[in-house]
Amino acid sequence: MNYKNVFWKKRLVCLLPMMVFVFCLMQPILDVAGFWQGKLAYKSTFTTLLRMGSFLAAAAVGFLLSERKWVYCLTAAVMAAFAAIRSAALMQAGKLYSGEDLFNLAKIYMLVIYTLAFCTFLRKNSRVFQAIRLGFTGNLAIIAAVMLLSRITGTDPYTYPNKQLGVQGWFLYGNPQSAVLSMLVPVAMGWALEKWKNNVIPAAAVTMIGEGALLLLGTRLSCAAMAASGAGLAVSLLLVDRRRWRQSAAVAAVTLVLAALIPVSPMVRNQQRVSESFARKQQAFDEVAEAAESGGETEKKQRLIEAYNLYVPGIVKRFGGEKALEAYDFSTDVNRVANRRIMRLTFCRLLQEESPASAKWFGMDVTRMKVQGVDLNWRTGEREEMVTSFDPENDFHGIYYLYGAVGLILIMVFFFCFAQRSLRAMIFCFKGVYTLEFAAAAIACCADLAHCVFTASTLRYINASVYLAMILAVLWELSGKALSQNRGKFRW
Repeated sequence: MNYKNVFWKKRLVCLLPMMVFVFCLMQPILDVAGFWQGKLAYKSTFTTLLRMGSFLAAAAVGFLLSERKWVYCLTAAVMAAFAAIRSAALMQAGKLYSGEDLFNLAKIYMLVIYTLAFCTFLRKNSRVFQAIRLGFTGNLAIIAAVMLLSRITGTDPYTYPNKQLGVQGWFLYGNPQSAVLSMLVPVAMGWALEKWKNNVIPAAAVTMIGEGALLLLGTRLSCAAMAASGAGLAVSLLLVDRRRWRQSAAVAAVTLVLAALIPVSPMVRNQQRVSESFARKQQAFDEVAEAAESGGETEKKQRLIEAYNLYVPGIVKRFGGEKALEAYDFSTDVNRVANRRIMRLTFCRLLQEESPASAKWFGMDVTRMKVQGVDLNWRTGEREEMVTSFDPENDFHGIYYLYGAVGLILIMVFFFCFAQRSLRAMIFCFKGVYTLEFAAAAIACCADLAHCVFTASTLRYINASVYLAMILAVLWELSGKALSQNRGKFRW
């Protein structure tokens, strides 16, 4: 036995909680640094190197400490095989891996490797769990402070820049920030409830700060996460310990007060502006449709193509006017034609149809989803010459079109492993697994998966997916312990 190696491994295990806590606190700081690098037109080399360095360090430490290195090796083998086969599929379409496409794939791989590493950390040192909870709470405090400072200094970029609505803080994108806050808030609330078991004020204060940040950010999913966090933890607290009904009532009361403010929130005001905009567009579209009806079939098509060129210019330019009309079934419903999510999915579907059959199984290069031309800049609300990306605005749709059915199946299998384990624990040993910590992690996970379904804000944004990796690892470990105690045996 090499006693020197054993000594250093034990030393490393002891340092894990501190390392994980520091790693957590790095995340919002790197996000803020990335925002100002973009704002000041500096290169993001420094923050990118820090992120890659922390990832490589986490992967290396996880592999070194793991007693089941075959899991890491098998995962790496599957990733390498998929990348190689996909490379061959891309060559059929006359493309090789572009730098952007390779970086996108790497970010998804990073989610998986991070999750394995945090599972190892939690298994090796139980205090890592407390470090994660403290790190999440600290990050919530940092983000809330940044949002406040950005507003005070007049440097907030707004969640909806073209309407000057929502408080985003010094962070690059609204949807990923919504996903991040949706994971931080329930975990921080759970930590406060456990830290001060007989005190209503700290729990109410953390709830107010966290849910207030979600409300002010102003996305539909952040408002939904606000309600889910408050209601979910209030009910969970009663299930865990009915004697703590005062804390439960405090959390519920704060949530209800903030929910009452939703009608005047940035989210509702944005939706009102969007509805007004669509009403104006529909009126203009109806006038074009009426004029088209008075002419012949050829004139009708031409008029509709001109209208489509205003709302889906990238599709018209890339696939032609008639193909665009067929893709939308000659629709004159602006809510469908001008919907950017539908537009991106339609573009990807048409692109896949003209690609080799292998594209359905292994996806397409992301650079093929870009078109140069005049389009609407959502940040300014103006039409301008630009490169428009039609990368889907939904994570799971994005996985399918970028990495095909095989890629989608692989990521779903990955998530299924954690889902089935948590569900088994809840079915076979509910009292053993359903603690406040488990409830908070489950709420955070569900809130983020909702972001994956409705937005592209997690799986290809490493600043968000790293939190998901920690949440999944926590659920894995808590479920495993409950199953182990219930059955007397447990293997990972």
